[in-house]
Amino acid sequence: MISTADREIRVGLWKIHILHHAAAREVWGLWLLEELAEHGHRLSPGTLYPALARMERHGWLEASQETQARGRRSYRATAAGRRLLGALKRDVAELYREVVLGEEPRGRAAASGENRGAAVRPRKRTPSTRAGTK
Repeated sequence: MISTADREIRVGLWKIHILHHAAAREVWGLWLLEELAEHGHRLSPGTLYPALARMERHGWLEASQETQARGRRSYRATAAGRRLLGALKRDVAELYREVVLGEEPRGRAAASGENRGAAVRPRKRTPSTRAGTK
């Protein structure tokens, strides 16, 4: 069982994972539950389906108009969802470099004297980098 604080962080990870797959192909609830479980994320339908509904309300996912076999709804990422995923990929890559690899942006590392001699890639920031990441 995951704690409320842990769940708060993981919900964002689940949504990124959902967007990733929905940008590549049609997805549906049971498939997503199984896919997320393969990565150690055990969600209940009562957690997944409200998240899908919120993602649809935000305009990131679009549900199929026709009900598929056995009453399942399938989802695809919208253009807005794909744009958001692109921005999130950059954010996740940056977070990975900082949290996992221990790299710090030049400005902070140089100012604090940390990571001297470490190879740190400069970050390219544009105003559109944070677009749609609310």
